[in-house]
Amino acid sequence: MPDTEYDADGRITGYGLTLNPTAHRYETDGRTLYTWCALDTLIFPAVLGHTARVTSPCRATGEPVRLTVAPQGPTGVDPPTAAVSLPAGQAPVSLRTGFCNEIHFFTGAETAGDWLAGHPGSRVLSAAEAPRPGTAARPADPHRRHRPVRLLLSAEPLSMRGAGPGRAAGPR
Repeated sequence: MPDTEYDADGRITGYGLTLNPTAHRYETDGRTLYTWCALDTLIFPAVLGHTARVTSPCRATGEPVRLTVAPQGPTGVDPPTAAVSLPAGQAPVSLRTGFCNEIHFFTGAETAGDWLAGHPGSRVLSAAEAPRPGTAARPADPHRRHRPVRLLLSAEPLSMRGAGPGRAAGPR
């Protein structure tokens, strides 16, 4: 699988959520993990059904952005003006380099100005407005309705036995 991280023994160590340190620290159930991008920190709690404490630097200032993310969404956002970048563009060949590497936290929309200027068509949403599984990107106007988007996951378990660089996991 492209972008999948492996250890020296061929075991998967990361795919979105990773054991390898990144700028996006993700603490849950007494463990410190990391994610590939700011949006991953907002999505994995809903997908995995747990709460995570997130710390990530603002892309523009380096100041820490901190929040707690439960399956229902983020709370305790510090600073409260924190925002997330969403790049515009085509479907990337590499999820990580073509998409994830451009999704950052900012201390606020105003600090994202230089990033937005260099990424035409992209946008920045408050951390509370960022998309989560099961919802569309929530509009800024709370009276405006949106259609839910379903997260579809395969019900068939995958065996990772024998998976590694150049070898795909498959159905059991």
